[in-house]
Amino acid sequence: MIRSPLKFIRSTRSEEPLAQSAAVRLMYEPVAFNGRGPSESLQAQFPHVAFDAMGNEWTSGSVQGSDVLIVYADVAAPGAVDRLCAGLRQTRTDRVIVFLSGADVETTRRILREGAADVLPTPVGDPALAVSLERVLSRLDTQTSAKPDRSGRVISFLKAGGGVGATALAVQTAALIADGGRGPRVCVVDLDVQFGQAALYLDVRDTTTVAQAFSATGELSEVAFSSSLQPHSTGVRVLAAPAEFMPLESVGDAAVDALITALKREFDVILLDLPSAWTSWSYRALRQSNEIVMVTQSSVPHAHQTRRQLDLLETQRLNDVPLTLVCNRAGGDNPPGVAVKSVEAAIGRAFDVVVPEERKLMNEAINQGVALASVRRGSKLERALEQLSARLNPARAETARRGR
Repeated sequence: MIRSPLKFIRSTRSEEPLAQSAAVRLMYEPVAFNGRGPSESLQAQFPHVAFDAMGNEWTSGSVQGSDVLIVYADVAAPGAVDRLCAGLRQTRTDRVIVFLSGADVETTRRILREGAADVLPTPVGDPALAVSLERVLSRLDTQTSAKPDRSGRVISFLKAGGGVGATALAVQTAALIADGGRGPRVCVVDLDVQFGQAALYLDVRDTTTVAQAFSATGELSEVAFSSSLQPHSTGVRVLAAPAEFMPLESVGDAAVDALITALKREFDVILLDLPSAWTSWSYRALRQSNEIVMVTQSSVPHAHQTRRQLDLLETQRLNDVPLTLVCNRAGGDNPPGVAVKSVEAAIGRAFDVVVPEERKLMNEAINQGVALASVRRGSKLERALEQLSARLNPARAETARRGR
């Protein structure tokens, strides 16, 4: 049963508007305004925004030193939408407003999935553009006013097939990083909204779920999750998967963006446990990640799935996000696995971390809802996860070196 909606708690950061002296720079393609530029009345509504025309058509995927972009595309022009979408994927920002000539529902959805802040069918009137700009500038205000030293590191765990043990690795790695509350502030976010079990693996009960977060009253990006989630004995906080089945399509891109914004403000390390299925919102989560951890196993089917996932990351232009490739349960006899070297040869890449098969130890930790060290210290499994946690949290690696 889904519990009561999450209580809305505003963060304590300053809510003052952008200073008038620090103008927001907006660049636009002149063709979007028929070569004339934004109207004087529109510019008067945004006195702190500097409107500048681009010298050339926007194609590079760069924001070109601006805070907001207005670009133009014509559905009827060959390759125009493809070039626009490629630029959006490369930009890794949600501050691009698209003026779309010949707009249709399918193309509009495609452009939004690629990361555009808004799509406005041409001709665009001042009222429609003003509303869109208000939304984008409000988001920009939220992002720029947050303290830089409170911008957490986002790590997404991606499964190369089902049953690879990614969730168990995620929660145990989180426990190592949190170090009983002595380390960074860590939150595990179970975005496997249909079959997630992260909270169960740490025996965390009566915690807030992502379904409650998405239905929170008020602006989701302003929710103070550190006050809403109680820490586990390991120091880890868990935002749990819904207690009831939740359709993947019921999760929106904007909701995921806002959730990540709030979590980055509240925590130092955020581990996202993603579903096996790819969706537009899981792509958005991956795009905002500082690191992707792909978990697989040493079997022929998993080798094929890993290669497919790696190809998909490249196709979706996510190969610029650092990737840690993990082989889990290596060397097991039940069922017998393929040699790690053979799997590496099949996928064309070496593993960054190889986690040995110690399923009995992992299951004991899961059944008790504790960190591995609470069951048995110094195991090969724990040492492998120490290696993974050091890769994902450089500060922990430095601490470990000093402790030698």
